[in-house]
Amino acid sequence: MCFNPSVEINLEPLSEKETYALLTQTILPRPIAWVLTDNSASDDSRWNLAPFSFFNGISSNPPMVMFSIGSWDVSGKVKDTLANARKNKFFTIGIAKKDLVKQVQQTAMELPPEVGEVKEFGISVTQWDWPTPLIDGCGINFACSLAKEVHIDESSQILVFARITKIWVEDKAVSRDDKGRIVIDPAIIDPLLRLGAGKYGTLGVVIPTPSL
Repeated sequence: MCFNPSVEINLEPLSEKETYALLTQTILPRPIAWVLTDNSASDDSRWNLAPFSFFNGISSNPPMVMFSIGSWDVSGKVKDTLANARKNKFFTIGIAKKDLVKQVQQTAMELPPEVGEVKEFGISVTQWDWPTPLIDGCGINFACSLAKEVHIDESSQILVFARITKIWVEDKAVSRDDKGRIVIDPAIIDPLLRLGAGKYGTLGVVIPTPSL
């Protein structure tokens, strides 16, 4: 008889922090929302940047993404990203390439609200026709605005719904198919993926849709 050992983990007795750690290691892989917001400083420290790995697209009409912000470390605390988005509703979400892994991890560190990660860690950005800049080195940037917040009952998690106005894509990753439709090459975008427990991943082999 073949025996396949397994482990069942009951989530009910776990703390929110313990549950978060488990989910981030079992929902695999996940895209990373590298969110750049404006903290209203008067100098070049104004750009806050932080990664969020509970993130995905949720609607095409209107075009929207969602990411989750939590503060289970301090009850009632509001993360800088959310505080900034409430004050200045426009922000940029970048899809970081794998060679930006160090900078992504650096921006996960907690800094005072008035200290911008862009300046602190020497991350390059470029102004474009949007209130918050492009994050250089990201193959994709989304021009977003805060659309809605949803607080999860009995949790510190807040779901942020962001409406997308436009998408910037690295030019060499964009082409058109024989029907004239825009095609984006994921291998060129080369996105960094979150795995959990201090681990990241890369896209690997791109598998085309199989013929049925």
